[in-house]
Amino acid sequence: MKRVIINEDKLDIMNMDDTVIRVKALMVNKNDQLLVVHNNHTYQFPGGHWRSNESLEDSLRREIKEETGITSKIERGPFMVIEEYYKNYLATGKSRCNKVYYYIVYCNDGPKVEEMSLSDLEKATDFKLFYIQIKDMEQFLKESIKNKSIETVIGKEMLAVMQEYKDKYIRS
Repeated sequence: MKRVIINEDKLDIMNMDDTVIRVKALMVNKNDQLLVVHNNHTYQFPGGHWRSNESLEDSLRREIKEETGITSKIERGPFMVIEEYYKNYLATGKSRCNKVYYYIVYCNDGPKVEEMSLSDLEKATDFKLFYIQIKDMEQFLKESIKNKSIETVIGKEMLAVMQEYKDKYIRS
């Protein structure tokens, strides 16, 4: 598993006020497409917060079911984790470590709206799901960062994940 650490303030993990763990999936179908979430004015891969009473895989299955209605089988992962350390996270005065574990989920089932259970925030904002060709994802993300239709940190993280995925799992 590749581990990427972003720690510009050179913070010590032992001095974090908070650690938040998330799980995300590259949901790949037989047409070489990825399922992408658009929510709260940005793009993301399906996934969400880990719960301490769950394994990472169980959290990912739960999050995928909530956001897509799809009951998934975790094929591979995590293949990458990105750890980001912040000294004054969102101007709260607290130090935070965000860890995001990335998995690959091969799935030909499409979203099942009737089985989704979105959060109040997801319901109140612009939540939608769509597919994009894997070969087009990098350009899509670069354009989204440029025109500010994706949160920059998330966009750069998604680009890094796509690069790792392409390097390890796609043969040219």
